[in-house]
Amino acid sequence: MKKFNALRARSVQAAMAVAAMVAASGAHAAGIDDLFAEVDLSGIATKVTALAVVIVGIALVMKGPAIVKRIIAKI
Repeated sequence: MKKFNALRARSVQAAMAVAAMVAASGAHAAGIDDLFAEVDLSGIATKVTALAVVIVGIALVMKGPAIVKRIIAKI
């Protein structure tokens, strides 16, 4: 029981420390907005979309014959 109470006391201290860190980081949130404003993401969306199309195309090339066999077998 003593170990359990000691563990409970430490967990309360840890929770208080985490709460203090979260409160301190909330005070600096205005600087993060400036950082996000500086990052240009306009070209990234096109590149991510192209990469997704390539990945889906490769997956279809690999699975295509198996899917066609199943469709033909059902007919």
